[in-house]
Amino acid sequence: MSVHWHIPAGVCAVTISVLAAVGADLTGYESLADWSALPNPKVGMVAGLASSYDRAGANNDFSQFESPAGLVTSDVNTVVKTITGPGVLTRFWMPHACADEAFTVKLTIDGTLLIDTTSNVVLGSGYGYMQNPLVRTLIGGQVSYEPIAFQNSVVIESNNYAAGLHARTHHFYQYGYHLFTGGQTIPSYSGSLNAAQQAARDSVVAMLGNVGENPAGTSEQAAFIATEGQSVEAGQALTLCDRLGSGRVRGISLKMTGASDEALDGLRLRVRYGGRSQNVVDVPVAHFFGAGHKRVAFKSLPLGTDGPDGFYCYWPMPYRVGVIIELYSSTASAIAIDSALVEYESGAQPAVIGCLHASFSEETTVSGQKYHQLISTTGAGHYVGSLLYVQKAGAAKILLEGDEIVTVDGTTTLFGTGMEDAYNGGYYYNNIANSPQRNTPDDPPWPDNGVAPYHGLLNIDDPDPKRPGSTDTVFRADQYRWLIGDVVPFTTGIDVKIENYGAYANTLFGSTAFWYQLDWAADFDKDGDVDPDDFAHLQRCLSGRGQPFESGCDNADLDVDSDVDADDLAAFLPCVSGTDAPANPGCSS
Repeated sequence: MSVHWHIPAGVCAVTISVLAAVGADLTGYESLADWSALPNPKVGMVAGLASSYDRAGANNDFSQFESPAGLVTSDVNTVVKTITGPGVLTRFWMPHACADEAFTVKLTIDGTLLIDTTSNVVLGSGYGYMQNPLVRTLIGGQVSYEPIAFQNSVVIESNNYAAGLHARTHHFYQYGYHLFTGGQTIPSYSGSLNAAQQAARDSVVAMLGNVGENPAGTSEQAAFIATEGQSVEAGQALTLCDRLGSGRVRGISLKMTGASDEALDGLRLRVRYGGRSQNVVDVPVAHFFGAGHKRVAFKSLPLGTDGPDGFYCYWPMPYRVGVIIELYSSTASAIAIDSALVEYESGAQPAVIGCLHASFSEETTVSGQKYHQLISTTGAGHYVGSLLYVQKAGAAKILLEGDEIVTVDGTTTLFGTGMEDAYNGGYYYNNIANSPQRNTPDDPPWPDNGVAPYHGLLNIDDPDPKRPGSTDTVFRADQYRWLIGDVVPFTTGIDVKIENYGAYANTLFGSTAFWYQLDWAADFDKDGDVDPDDFAHLQRCLSGRGQPFESGCDNADLDVDSDVDADDLAAFLPCVSGTDAPANPGCSS
């Protein structure tokens, strides 16, 4: 953005520093440990994924490395990925059966070989402090969320096998990572944790030990809005919360005991911010919370269906000039609720903050359709995860071969190896026969579900005749994964899609994607940019410089000192300097 506006005489343009995250010292546990900071801008951070996906575009999403290149079929040592820092490895995943084959795991950090072990050890909670609950085995997959930091570089090495059973000759892997571009410093992995890292890890462990409770803890400043049981009439909305001013929603609970799938699908949760008419959340209750449709009752970190007040959501939801939360009946009949509860705090929010968005998409594919899109949006923010279901008549587990593809700011940066892999499972969630080849004794075959704080399988219907006791006629899988320690920031836009493997027709896809979209204080009219209309608003508010707010000017108090004066103008000026957001708080790209 580059514009030229008339600035009142005597006022000098000043620059303001970028967000505090830039240039700060890090522990590597920031995203995992500080729940309240989840909406904060992830300035100076980019996400990447090193995976075994088929670089040739086929379906050989295994045994692919940086070196040797291409599909490797021989006994050979390999380089998985060379990454230049500073950064942190945020996630390491393999199918459990593959990890049990004891593939080499070597990490050379800043020029020194510091990790030299095998996949069954590091993913089996057997390597130093890297243990449960940040290392977990579930639904055919093994995953570690223990951050491994590097200041200059990390070289990940492994090996490949030429012969053996399926899991030995099909080396699947994913390493997620963050790189820091804003001058941050981070202590490289040394085999132990310093005091700050240990304290941060302890906080994460405590949080994961209390799943189902608010990860942000309790707040003495919190207030509650309770809604008693009643019916939401057809085509009508029931307001759960209508707040003015600034604050944040800490939690939403909804109780609908015994509700049918039709009622859960027909009742929609809606959220609007700042007096806007557009809903930034408009999702059926079933698919926002993961309720109904034979899904198991579950608890995960941000939301679940097994809370003391029913379904719960703990995603932090900041708002600067008000928020409305409502339930809307999209059916031809009234829908009953038992109760609802909204927890919130009033108080000023930062000049730039992420506002929670959620998008629901459901479609039945047509022949030749290659992808189902979970999210496609412009602007700046960070993606934090999704619920996904897929359904097709017949024994259609092959659908789970579909890869996840994430394009950030116009560049595909995360390319996955399969649908169940994207949700931290493995081998079609262990619903594959021939268990000696593909399943392990402590990870039973044929599970119907399995849930954890960051990921889970809520239900699988599998008509495979080999599956013991199967009476299913339709294949369906419902799954979720939250990207908390491995958030995906974007500055101009993001596109997340899942492959419709085989490009089959008549496959039902449904997804709810969650992300934080950055909101800038200087975008006074909330039209997505900072332009002369916003400057005119600020000029009008400046007429009472240093005095209490004029009508409608509370949003022009950019420095949050209870007046609109030259300091607010100084905070506004970098927005018109030609430097786009999110470099400057208070601006919008």
